[in-house]
Amino acid sequence: MQNCGADEWIRESNRRALLEKIRQESPVSRVQLAQELHLSKSTVTDNITPLLREGIVQEVGVGLSQSLGGRPPVLLKLNGAYSYIVAIELGFRAPLFALADLEGRILHRLTLSVAEDASYTERLKAVCEKIDELLQRGGIGRDRLAVIALASPGAYSRHEGVYLLNPEFEDWDFSHLREDLATCFETEVMMINDVKAATLGELHQGAARGFRNIVYLSCGVGVGAGIVLNGRLYSGTSGSAGEIARVPIPGISDPLRTRVEMNALLQKIRTQAPEATRRALWKPAEQLNFEDVVRLWRAGDPFTRSCIRDIAVALGKMAAALVSVLNSERVVFGGEYLVFQTQILDILRRILLQEAFDPVPVVGSSLGKDAALQGLLSLSCEAILDRLAVST
Repeated sequence: MQNCGADEWIRESNRRALLEKIRQESPVSRVQLAQELHLSKSTVTDNITPLLREGIVQEVGVGLSQSLGGRPPVLLKLNGAYSYIVAIELGFRAPLFALADLEGRILHRLTLSVAEDASYTERLKAVCEKIDELLQRGGIGRDRLAVIALASPGAYSRHEGVYLLNPEFEDWDFSHLREDLATCFETEVMMINDVKAATLGELHQGAARGFRNIVYLSCGVGVGAGIVLNGRLYSGTSGSAGEIARVPIPGISDPLRTRVEMNALLQKIRTQAPEATRRALWKPAEQLNFEDVVRLWRAGDPFTRSCIRDIAVALGKMAAALVSVLNSERVVFGGEYLVFQTQILDILRRILLQEAFDPVPVVGSSLGKDAALQGLLSLSCEAILDRLAVST
């Protein structure tokens, strides 16, 4: 019995490795799979055959022969139409919905407008309707929806199944949302913090691709860090690793959020802006919004530029501390403040050079607003492949 169990575990491990390699490098031949995964040709064939039979993997033509006069190898790829994913980013503004296939290709996008005073029941109904609308646009039945993945601001506790430190989202009732969506669509529902989702997006598809130890620093409406150690997202004991908003800024003592988050930035400009900045605003200061700040910054307004400089200094000190503790390879900066990256990145780099024990490169997000969405798709694809490796 022990040998049977071990053999089954080996088969599942081999099949999972093959699926991941096909996902990452498709189209790919059986010979390449055997060489790169150090498997025998018979092992590859034995595992690929049921995947082809079930329609999970497809043969998609031939590649170049590796020997003169030899038969060209048949190439393999995942069948994107085998199953589908709905990814939802429940941001502070309009929630973003995307339908993607098993290869992670986004097929359709939608946004959702929800009234601030909407009840949880109304919100749940709107989300379910939006998911159904996505499926209808793709001509896909509910039975082919393999995963619904959600990302939201706040610290998600895996053990308790609830979001912490997230008063802005009380009306979403996250303690029930996951269960209610799973019941409605009879499929797996995954939830993750938005910064962690963006970290995964950058790791697999963006500016951190190819690195194994990184810090993703996100700032805008909120502030947070995503941590990757040895190629894996680090979540900590309860899922709250990277929650730096309330951490005192090294050398300044104030909690980071009070210096850098969007509400603090808006309040500072509303109450402290000089007359020249107020005149450039062309509206009462109390009506100032983030788009106004971006416009002032792009116009070179000195006070607005000084506000962004102060934010960058605080973020730089936090980044230097994180890099010194974690010995990361790279810092990736993202979030709503990515729009200020030409100013912020230079300051982050300078502070890391001055204060980090072992300074590392600092780069801007290459995925921008799509970082969290891409992270959700990577997470979902991995979960689906895990299931297929066991069930096929």
